[in-house]
Amino acid sequence: MKTLIRKTIAGNEYWDSEAKRTLFVPKGKNPDFEVTENAFSIITPEGESMTLMLQEEQQESSAGDQEVDEEVFDNQETVGDEEEPDLENMTAKQLRDYAKKQGIDIPAAIRAKGDILQIIQESGK
Repeated sequence: MKTLIRKTIAGNEYWDSEAKRTLFVPKGKNPDFEVTENAFSIITPEGESMTLMLQEEQQESSAGDQEVDEEVFDNQETVGDEEEPDLENMTAKQLRDYAKKQGIDIPAAIRAKGDILQIIQESGK
């Protein structure tokens, strides 16, 4: 079975699943082999369309993501006036986010966690 995988300015590329290699056909020439038009029809269960299967997978994954987000939200520590966050255990990205929320400017050139932490601590916020 040969299926179209990419169209370029120079021509088309096809995947030969039997020989496990790509075939190139220059622009303006027709392939000298049979091309399978709908490759998805071969791998999907009979009667189901690929679009329907993708929609079902997206719905399942989005429902799972929502549950995970709720768990993460419930397990987060409250950062406020009463508790100081554990800055030492934060990543550089988390430190940047924390600094942004606190109104502390971190220059883009500063990349190291230790340097970001030092700027935050020196700001006194």
